[in-house]
Amino acid sequence: MKLFFRFLTVGAFNTTLGYCVIFACMYLMKMSPEISNISGYTVGLIASYVLNRNYTFNSKQKGYSEVVRFLVVFIVAYAANFSALVVLIHKLDVHEGVSQVFAGGVYVVASFFMNKYYVFKV
Repeated sequence: MKLFFRFLTVGAFNTTLGYCVIFACMYLMKMSPEISNISGYTVGLIASYVLNRNYTFNSKQKGYSEVVRFLVVFIVAYAANFSALVVLIHKLDVHEGVSQVFAGGVYVVASFFMNKYYVFKV
């Protein structure tokens, strides 16, 4: 449970950081919304890896393969999130806002377990 709490804490920080970068790029640096979004998610992905590696899972692994596994987990968890969103909205007729929350939950749980057992191998 302690690991999951740390994971959620990193996620909250990471989300805040990502949005700060996105809005700073858009409103202070006058970048397009698309480039701002890419910039925010890039910073967020890097911060997420570093914080989860060092704070959440305290990984001592060395090498490039951990980064590759982290990216794979991100892609798989996001695909699960997006699939859940589509099913909830278009198949189960759940409200879009509620669907976003449930789909986000799918992402968090999938990402946590894949990071714990596949990327950082706690």
